[in-house]
Amino acid sequence: MCSVQCGFLNPDVYLFDHEALDQRGELVVRHKLPYSDVTHVPAEERERLFGADAPLEYSHSMAEQLGGQLAAGFVITGFEQAPHHSDATAGWLPGYFATRAVKP
Repeated sequence: MCSVQCGFLNPDVYLFDHEALDQRGELVVRHKLPYSDVTHVPAEERERLFGADAPLEYSHSMAEQLGGQLAAGFVITGFEQAPHHSDATAGWLPGYFATRAVKP
């Protein structure tokens, strides 16, 4: 039996405008999901907000995250959530999810 743990960001946090959230703590809906740094934020803005060497981020739906584990033959045996402590979304929605899965 194989056991794995998987952690991922809540895809809903990608809905919000990065600058309004980081600078003013405002939850301004800006992006449709699924989100991609490549298609949702112009390159100049991305570099200004995150730096030239920042990794690109993409969101995945909960169906993709959990369904992908199930489709690969895993059985999810645990699920946890936690706030995104450094983000203004912490008071409104969980920022992180984690699963524990086993493959019989």
